[in-house]
Amino acid sequence: SMTLIEGTRQEEHAALIEHLRLRGDLTASFIIRTIAHGKVDFFGSALVALSQQSEQRVRTLLAGGHDVALQALLRSAGLAAATHAIILRALKIWREVANGKRLAGVQEVSWLMLKELGGQSAEGDLAGLVKSIHLDALRENARGHALAIAAA
Repeated sequence: SMTLIEGTRQEEHAALIEHLRLRGDLTASFIIRTIAHGKVDFFGSALVALSQQSEQRVRTLLAGGHDVALQALLRSAGLAAATHAIILRALKIWREVANGKRLAGVQEVSWLMLKELGGQSAEGDLAGLVKSIHLDALRENARGHALAIAAA
């Protein structure tokens, strides 16, 4: 889960990824969830493990690679072509956030990922996954607002 990733230092990502891989938990859904949540360092470590590319190459591509190069990386990591557009959408938003050009969180990112699939009317497993990420983010934000109001 995202909580597990948040509690893991970057130097320990490779060990966690190997553990998840051996358990069968390093799925496309899990990887999509990590990028939707802005866990770009962990996402990069997963791509290093899955693609057999060097860490430097993967980090360089994630930081500023063009779509074609990023799609090749995603392909080499075994991620289906159907997932590429939403992953790239999320990655670009998190790049803007990291560069101070945008304020966004999981709620906004997952909404834009869903729009990439055709919006709320989108159907299929991938759309279902992104909708669930978005609804979880909405609930978490609502909970945070309710707690802030209660504390005021």
